[in-house]
Amino acid sequence: MATMGMHFGHDAGAALTEAGGYRVIEAERRLGLRHVCGGNGDFPQAAAEWLAELREGAASPVTGIAVADWYTPVCQVLPPALVELVNEDARWTATGGTGLADAVTRVIKPLDWPLAKGFGDITLTAVRHHYAHAALAYYTSGARKALVLALDGTGNYAECGMVCLGDGDQLTPVMSFTNRTGPRFGLVYEALARRVHGSQFDTGKLLGLTATGETDALLLPVLRAMLVPQSTRRASPDLYEQLDEDRLTGTALRYADTWWEYDPHSGGYLDAGLADSSDDDVVHSFGSVFPDEIRTADGRSTPVGTSPDARTCRDLAATLQTAVERDLTSLVTGISRRFPSYTTLCYAGGCALNITANSRLAECAQFTRVSIPTCCDDSGIALGAALAVADPADRPALLGRSGWALAYAGPPLDGLEAVDGDDAAAADGLSRRLAGLGLSLRRPADDEEFVRAVADLLADRRCVAWLEGGLETGPRALGHRSLLVSAHWSGARRYVSQTIKNREWFRPVAPICPEEVADQYFTGPLDHTETMLFAVRVRPDRARQLAEARHIDGTARLQTVRPDAQPLLHRLCHAVAARTELPVLINTSANGGGRPLLNHLDDALELLTGTELDAVVLPERRLIVE
Repeated sequence: MATMGMHFGHDAGAALTEAGGYRVIEAERRLGLRHVCGGNGDFPQAAAEWLAELREGAASPVTGIAVADWYTPVCQVLPPALVELVNEDARWTATGGTGLADAVTRVIKPLDWPLAKGFGDITLTAVRHHYAHAALAYYTSGARKALVLALDGTGNYAECGMVCLGDGDQLTPVMSFTNRTGPRFGLVYEALARRVHGSQFDTGKLLGLTATGETDALLLPVLRAMLVPQSTRRASPDLYEQLDEDRLTGTALRYADTWWEYDPHSGGYLDAGLADSSDDDVVHSFGSVFPDEIRTADGRSTPVGTSPDARTCRDLAATLQTAVERDLTSLVTGISRRFPSYTTLCYAGGCALNITANSRLAECAQFTRVSIPTCCDDSGIALGAALAVADPADRPALLGRSGWALAYAGPPLDGLEAVDGDDAAAADGLSRRLAGLGLSLRRPADDEEFVRAVADLLADRRCVAWLEGGLETGPRALGHRSLLVSAHWSGARRYVSQTIKNREWFRPVAPICPEEVADQYFTGPLDHTETMLFAVRVRPDRARQLAEARHIDGTARLQTVRPDAQPLLHRLCHAVAARTELPVLINTSANGGGRPLLNHLDDALELLTGTELDAVVLPERRLIVE
């Protein structure tokens, strides 16, 4: 049988799980709007079409639909029973003890829900937001026993995270975190991102900016008290490090015209004032507004700017990153010690996109493996909800490093009808269409000739869009919807990142390297680098050679490729090395500035004709458009 999932919040979408695999539809890539939510005007009709598409493509009947409980209220196709559950059922808000286990899934009635029409007799189940994150992380990891952690900005009831224990086919919630007491890793990061870059979704930009600043020792305890107040640290000393009160006494935060002094009782700033506030007010206060000014223990006041070029913003970004890494590592280490028999960590939620913090977890010696799904943010919530309630037989059987089953679970590239035409007329029609755009078409005879031709382009300092197989799930391009350029020449980073994509100067690019030679160029958790979710370090003796692929701080968001997983891309790296003596390519997502990953040939051709992109290549069809 098959189980579907739906998510109506930002990064909305639909998904299906069955024994043969997953299928994921991310709304932003269908509607062309980043982080789109269920309140979008096109969403209701599109969602019905996505469910029909998934049902028609399923190998077995769909017997259940799971809906994540975090949603956008303006969405026009919410199940009425879901709205009633979230707003009226007090048991559903349970956050600890046995109550939590009863409040992560709930069968609800599909009455008066338009999207249920046509499915017949189905079971509709509501799934708690963070439990969906946890289910995604565990059931796609291939692990049979794991500690499972979900952390993000917020879900319902100011909840910001959950800890579960995965044992075989069972996933049991044991802890819940709330923004009322912390940790507020996601919310505070979002607040500074909004301040500096203009959007809560610009946390990735903020992470890139951290490398351009320096950690301020006097600001650090203030930011750590914002993340986790001293009261929480005192209550759980095994999870959080207590801060030095001498470095907090006299500190304060200014919001508009009001100064919030450090409060020794709560051990924070806004905490005492928000004690009786609504969940929405708590989330807004910590996540939407970053202080306008910070006073440190020495009496110094630091006005907070609003530009990534401002030195104060860059140092604040670096300091916040240091704070997050220290407190996250302490938290995860403490949880691991509470449950010492779990040596694998499965991690999801928006916070799991912080690749430098992820590397700290991988290298903290608490776990033999840290597994993070490619769509660890809310783009994976629909699939996580489905996996949470699916019969074990409806989950693909996974063994070991099975991330590839999920990484490319999106749909194939659209618009290939003319390309796939077998007759001469279809081929001529495609050639005439390309000629009308000022483009030409090459058809190498075999894979060897194809790889050689693309390698020649890259060695000649050209940039190509490599479009292969199923669309990546999550925000990272992993060699299926990628812009590639060789890292051997000075100016490669600027050419692909700034000239073609109009990205900010401080944004990192990501290197791709064959797995078997990665240790010759990089150090760090190289056994965790297949899906670009961990930071590694460029070897000092390779710093000059990899100047175009390394970030300002010497790190790299590496993706390693294996011949069994991505044979043509793996061969391409070595073919480029034969010409340049460097098997490292620079990879960034195939999309225009501010747009989602492209998934239509027309969009690729538009990128080719409208930017400095040099070629579009289709590996499975051995086609090169220039």
